[in-house]
Amino acid sequence: ENELLLTKGGGSLVKKCPDGAGLGGKVFQYTLDGRVLGVIHKHAIKRIYGDDGNEMLDLCHKNPAVALPIVVNRLRQKDEEWRAARDVLNRKWKDLAEHNYYKSLDHRSITWRTTDKRATSTRTIVAEIKDRAAHNGLEGEAALNARIEKAKEEHGTFYEITMGGSIPRKMDLTGLPKPTPTIFTPHMSFVYDSTSWAQQDAYRIVSFALEKGSISPNDKERCFRLYRDFIGPWFELSLSWMQSPAVLFTPTPLEENDEEEEEEDADSSRENGEDAESGNEEDAESSVEDHLSNGNEASATDGKFVKEEIMKPESTSDADTSYFSSMNHIPFPPETLVSTTLGEGKVIQYLQDEGVYEVSFPSASSPAQLKPDSVFGSLDPVEPSLLTDQLRTNDQEEPEREDDQLIIGTQCLYLFFRLHQVLVRRLNIAKKLAIAVSKDPALGRHIEKLTFEGDPDEGKKRYEAFLGLVYSLIDAGTGSSEASEGGKYEDRVRTLLGNNAYELTTMDKLIAHVLKHLQNMANDDTLQNMIEIYRRHKEEGSFKPSAFREEAALMSEGENMFAFQICNIPKTDQKIAHCEFLGCIAEDMEEEEDAVLDNHDDHNKRGIEDIVMDEVDESAQATKRAKRV
Repeated sequence: ENELLLTKGGGSLVKKCPDGAGLGGKVFQYTLDGRVLGVIHKHAIKRIYGDDGNEMLDLCHKNPAVALPIVVNRLRQKDEEWRAARDVLNRKWKDLAEHNYYKSLDHRSITWRTTDKRATSTRTIVAEIKDRAAHNGLEGEAALNARIEKAKEEHGTFYEITMGGSIPRKMDLTGLPKPTPTIFTPHMSFVYDSTSWAQQDAYRIVSFALEKGSISPNDKERCFRLYRDFIGPWFELSLSWMQSPAVLFTPTPLEENDEEEEEEDADSSRENGEDAESGNEEDAESSVEDHLSNGNEASATDGKFVKEEIMKPESTSDADTSYFSSMNHIPFPPETLVSTTLGEGKVIQYLQDEGVYEVSFPSASSPAQLKPDSVFGSLDPVEPSLLTDQLRTNDQEEPEREDDQLIIGTQCLYLFFRLHQVLVRRLNIAKKLAIAVSKDPALGRHIEKLTFEGDPDEGKKRYEAFLGLVYSLIDAGTGSSEASEGGKYEDRVRTLLGNNAYELTTMDKLIAHVLKHLQNMANDDTLQNMIEIYRRHKEEGSFKPSAFREEAALMSEGENMFAFQICNIPKTDQKIAHCEFLGCIAEDMEEEEDAVLDNHDDHNKRGIEDIVMDEVDESAQATKRAKRV
């Protein structure tokens, strides 16, 4: 408003009225032309005179020779004041404009949380694959129109004209590994990019969130076993790598201050115990006398109580007080399958005197001796099944590629795979943005500087800084809004990776959803049976799709089942996962069995009817013979 008054208000009126206007000692009758003062001029006069503004305008028309010089001088004074104020404000406005201009280009973060919440909800993800299953793997018309409408809201109505016809209804699998045709259409396919490092970072994030989460210790143990037995091998994460943090583990030694505090706590507790004993001594003596008078035995000698003290073993060496001391360690029994720093092995025996294990490994000809801290824990062996062996023998079909993996699972497995793929995709987005931002000199003033200019590892450092933000967000509370309150997390991500990092602002919600479905998988008995089938097929070295489906139908317990097949894309660091909605496959097996039983019953029924008709014919012929006789 001040800028408008300066340019078109009082300043222009001052130029129209030069110095000495209306003066000179001559008497003239002046009249003010109504076209001289515009709306802005009148507003400027009203503003500087406040409530008397209308009166001053009337005086300018009635007696312009007297009123106009006073008004013009007043406008000159206010013009100088406003220009000085504008110069001061321009400095502040310039800093604010430079600070907020880059943020103003980010238009997606305003509605992204709502959009992402809807897209990652259980209802949306399940409805998507059911819609594709109903249309033979294609996206339905209603779902396609809804996707076009959302794109129009984001990019404008011109998007429908230019890009509306290019929206695919199904993923193009040309040049990509295709699934087994006997089970898969497929209804849905999604790609994992940069699996060599993205899967590892995803595992670190999920395991850290699982450890920091508020779920019970039993559920944490089940989730880690699930990752060890199924999810890790499915994404080709080696067990030795997943347990590598345990190799670097060293117990934190107690400092002198901590030891002194423990001794003071022990002394204070001992004094409190003695005070309590002295305070209750009279009551205790009276109770003992009552027991003695009733003929009961009491633990008293010569009127004094016998006190029992807990004796603590004295440590003779530093080894006895270590974390993996022989006193605290409970050895594994022989023939136990264990995970070690050298891989999976089997315990032969534990040498008590030397404090080491003798472990045999499939790849070594002689057993190795390992300390207890080199043995991480026991492994669940694969349970053999005669049904699996019989079905595999009858099934001659195998996947086209030897390294393909197959599993049939419940709805929680499908939800986990979909959200896990989103997590891996966003980690790829973060790394690409980190590298692109580091190479863009135009963003130098708008992003945070982490290192010196021209550092070749700047992109890597930015990505690691983003992971540090994610870990701190999880540490503050998985799934909560404490760390992101007031947009602090969002602002930090934007300053690290730029405006295009809006998809990374909801990492806390995504990780919370992944953990929820991981916990549901760990407590799903039907899925655990499917994983046992998967482990038996993997141990045999190949997967038999028809045999897997037939055995899964027997153990599905009437639930809706989903089939998954993951394949490595040749000559790339990518994987593609195919998904199929099978529905209730237990009903299909029951229908087949009922059809077989019906055929068998019809055959038996026809046989009985034939026997009865033969007996009737024989009896009729016998009666005819009797009549003839």
